[in-house]
Amino acid sequence: MFRTIPIWEVDHYINYYDNIMIIDLRSQSSYRQSHIMGAVNLPYEDMDQWMSSLPKDKLLIFYCSRGGQSMMACRKLEQAGYNVVNIANGIAYYKGKYMVRG
Repeated sequence: MFRTIPIWEVDHYINYYDNIMIIDLRSQSSYRQSHIMGAVNLPYEDMDQWMSSLPKDKLLIFYCSRGGQSMMACRKLEQAGYNVVNIANGIAYYKGKYMVRG
């Protein structure tokens, strides 16, 4: 079963883990308005197109607006052999130092 972490724990992963990839599943326009520094924007609705291009040797950390899409993405990707982490409740509650605003 994949891990689900609270949004405030993202800063810990950014600070102490080297081999991670943070993925923002929201639309491009939402991503441009705000996102976590270093996050790659891969919209959830395009998942079938980008899924096979993800690295299997990294810890993939997913977030969306409120947590639902990232949970579904993590379920699917874990079944496909990826090492994934879901951020509970999405970016809506993130107040950390790595927020980027457009």
